[in-house]
Formats: sequence, structure tokens, C-alpha cells
Amino acid sequence: MRTRSMLAPRIALGCFAGAVLYASASHAAPIGWIDGGYWANGQFNVSGWACDPGSARSVWVSLTDPRTGQAMASVLANGWSEPAVAAACRAPGATYLRFNIPLAAAMEESVVGQPIQVRATSNFYPWTIMSIGNSGTFRYPDNTIRGYVDNASYDGSQVVLVGWACAGGIAQSVNVHVYVGGPAGSGSWFTAATANQPSEPAVAGACGVGYGAYRFSIATPFGPEVMMQLGGLKIYVHGISPVGGSNRLLTNSGLFALPGQRATVSGTCGYVPALWNAPYGSVVLSRSNGGPIRPVIVAIGEYYTHSMLSLGTSGIVHAEMQTPAQSGWPTVCTRPLDGDQLQYGYPGVEQINLGGAYADLQGEEITPVYQWGDPGATAAVASSIAGAPQITVQSKSDGAIWLPRKLRNGAPISYSLYQYRNIEQTNELASNSVNNGMVCSTFLSWAHLQGGAGYVPAYTYDHALIANAANALFNTVQNACNSGVGFWGGLLRSVSCPFNNVCENAGDQVTNCMAANACATSDNTIWYGVRDDPNATATSISPDRIAGLAPHGVGTTIWSYDQGYHPIAWNAPGPQYGCWY
Repeated sequence: MRTRSMLAPRIALGCFAGAVLYASASHAAPIGWIDGGYWANGQFNVSGWACDPGSARSVWVSLTDPRTGQAMASVLANGWSEPAVAAACRAPGATYLRFNIPLAAAMEESVVGQPIQVRATSNFYPWTIMSIGNSGTFRYPDNTIRGYVDNASYDGSQVVLVGWACAGGIAQSVNVHVYVGGPAGSGSWFTAATANQPSEPAVAGACGVGYGAYRFSIATPFGPEVMMQLGGLKIYVHGISPVGGSNRLLTNSGLFALPGQRATVSGTCGYVPALWNAPYGSVVLSRSNGGPIRPVIVAIGEYYTHSMLSLGTSGIVHAEMQTPAQSGWPTVCTRPLDGDQLQYGYPGVEQINLGGAYADLQGEEITPVYQWGDPGATAAVASSIAGAPQITVQSKSDGAIWLPRKLRNGAPISYSLYQYRNIEQTNELASNSVNNGMVCSTFLSWAHLQGGAGYVPAYTYDHALIANAANALFNTVQNACNSGVGFWGGLLRSVSCPFNNVCENAGDQVTNCMAANACATSDNTIWYGVRDDPNATATSISPDRIAGLAPHGVGTTIWSYDQGYHPIAWNAPGPQYGCWY
């Protein structure tokens, strides 16, 4: 469908008279006539007719760049033609001598204002190439997109973009598409509208028309959840060509930015411009994409890999562990990891704000969820732990951040992998365990009792399950090391131990630590002994048990009574920056 025409494709008798005279001047050269040009199907089309005088054979025609003489597009002039064309060509009965040359929009826009020239190539020796009649009469129209982004304002709930846009010389409104963080192709889609609001005469003048409505005012909701993803990104506005030309950026694209700053993570520190919806006292549950805990959880047939106690908008309390450092030379060959750091995981049970929590939850397989239960009972647990004895230590990632570490029996609570094998007395009133250690879910059982919500009994996993878990843990650590994933890749590249399999030793050391609290050795007979002992079991409390999932069931904790689906959403204003390590 033709959307705009410079000149309707018609041939007046006067044009043919001129063409006949033109033909008589050089019978051996091709002749023809340019009728005009128009936009259709996203291309600029030049139409007319051409022929070799006295011949009914179609000839090739080319649109040439008037600046260089090079062909920009070529076709065979073999479209249906009327008797008048046959008469001009002195070829009675010829009916296929017309052409329609399509020129890509970007190419047309590169020659705006230049004269339209068409050359025809003769089918006969010496294959003369000639400019046909009317070449240079018409010019390539300037229908390019133009416009301005005048402003981007924010009223606390929505962003309003104002400006104007049009296609030069075309008296109709155009659509505008808005991207952020970069133009189309690199940025993120944001919104769209039609620039069809009343505009002043100066805008019409800039559009090369005498009338029309070309302004836009686009109001787009912009709450905390959107700010988490897009805050601070630059705004880019494309005008959409109504004739299929280039969808050019409006002037001032990239000048204005969306309000706020999007959520970011740098190492173990994070920034969020919003607060989450996990109520005070609820438990937050997540499932990791990797790490040493996931294969253990999967091997025992459970789901969640991490759990934490929400302090509402103030943050969380949880048990967490940073990857231990590499041992020094030459110990690294036989005991790749620092044994003390593996045994006494740091920071252990800590209280962090939502910036630190956001950083800790990066890379999860799922959107974390919360379970609440009775608001009064769960709030009592949170208040008990928030007010529990603690020491404050400086973050090892950002010295300006200080982290409260919770105390039990007067000492900081470390993260102990052995808790997955044996909870010991962690969940009892006279709470105690080797390494003064806990993991995320055994900590919550301790908090549950300390906050007056009652005793959480541990669950015993049979031998088949723990054997699977031990094998899975060893294989995960060894394979991650061999494939150069994360920390393990750094370990593999940084040491040369020709007589030792460093990755196998790393897998043995981590599995020993979880199976028997033997964290300073890679002697695999230790964890083999647990794996191969048919009487060996594990007694612990997992995140799924805290949540009341199968096989544990509702009633294990006060949070387990809430079996609804409550995904974490960052939906209230309130920026926080923090670290978890």
C-alpha cells in the first residue's frame, strides 16, 4: 500500500512528446522517463519506464547516487506498460517496459535533498548506459524523523516525558517508543505513545508542514519495584517513521534519566532503592543456583537451600559463610582450603540490612518467598533475636559498614557445615554445638525456642540419603574446581602440584568437614567411613523443615502454618546500602 506519493505515476501527453524527441536524438541509446517517487512498504520507490528504441525487450535501470554516480539499486524494467509507452519506444505491442525501483529507507535518507537520477543500460552493443528523461527533476524527500525530548519529571509515583516528534514533510502524527539504559537494541523497553497532542506553529514549521498535532506527554507509573530495575537509567526516545524510514532518536535522548538508582551488587555489598514486603518476624526462604549446599539438599529430596529471619524493613538475621581462603604453600596441595575458615565459617549468625540481604540473595534460582504465621508469635521471635547479645565487627568488604554478630554462650556463632550432619544441642534450651556453630535453618530453630515459640525437634535422615548427600557434595566441589568455576577456578590456576590432585583433595576436605567436622584434612577415608557405614545417619533441621514442607509437615514451627505463596517484592520506598561480609 502506498503511504505517500511525490508524484502520481501518470504520463501526460506532453511528457511523451518530450520523450519521443529525446529518443530521436539517439536511436542507439536507451530512453525512458521518471514519473516520480513515493514511500511504500518501508522503502522509497522510484517509478517510470525505459526501453531500447525499437525493441520490446526489457532493459536494466539503476538509481544512481548523484554524488558518486554509483548504482544504489537496480531492477529490470519489466512491469506492465500501456500503449503510450510502446509508442514512445517505437515498439508496437510491447507491454512490459515499466519499472519501480525500491530503495532502502536508510539509503534514501543518505541522499535526502539530492536529485533523483535513473540510468538505463542498453541490451545492444555497445551496451550504452544513459540517464533517462526527467532525471534530476525530482529530489529525494526529507521525511526523516525529527523531534525533541523536552523534559522528564517525577512526582513520586510516575514519570512524565514531554516533547514532540514528527516525520518531515508529512502532516500526520507519529508513534514514539521509549527505551532506558540505551537505544533500541541495547536498552530496555520502557513505554510508548503517539505524538498527537496539540503543538505550536514552531513545531509544525520544524516538521516542514503547515498544520498538525505532534507533541507527546507520556505518564508512566514508576514505583519502587520499577526503580529497583531501572532507577537512574538514561532515557532514549525513538520516533517511529510512518513511511518505513529509520526510527531515529529524538534530540536530547540520553540527556534525562529515570529517578533514583537501580539496585546494584558489588561483591558482598548491595544497594536497594526500596524496601521488601517480608513482614517483621517472617521467615524468608530461597533456593540457590549453585554452591556446596544445593547438592546436599537435592540429594535428600528437599527444596529450599537458605532461610533467614526477617526484621521487616530493618533487614534480616541469618547464618552465612564466605568461601574460605586457600591454604598457603605447600599445604595447599594436600589441604587446599584454610581449615580454620572452613570449620568456623564467617560471619556466621549476623544481622544485616536489606542492602546486604539483597547482595546475599543474588543468583538464586527462584524469587525468594516468605512464610509468616501468627504475627504476634513471629514478632516475638524476631524481637528476641534482634535484642540478643552481639558484638559489632567491621565489614571485610567495606570498612564503612559494621555488622552485628550474634553471641551464644558469650561467643560469636560461627557457620558450621557439621550442623548438616549433627545438630547436637543447638535447638535446646541449654544450646551448644561444636565450633559454637549453626547453619541457617538450625539457627532458626534456636531463635524459635529463644523467642518463646517452642522446641523444634530435629529430623533423622537415613543412611541412603546421607550417602547420596556425601557423594553429591564431593562431586560438586571437585567438578566446580576442575571446570574453573568461581573460587575453585582461582585455586586451580594459582597452584602447581604435579603429584597431587588439588580438586579431588578440595572435594575430600569439604566433605570431611560436613560429614565428621574434620575440616583440616583431605583424608577421604573419613567421609568414606560415614558414607559406607550402614548405621550412619544425620540428625538436623533443614529449611524445608522450618517451612513445614514434606516430609516434615505443618506444625514443625510457627512459620509452617502459613502455606501460602508470598513472593518477595521490593514495593515500598526506602534506600539502603549494606554488606553481608
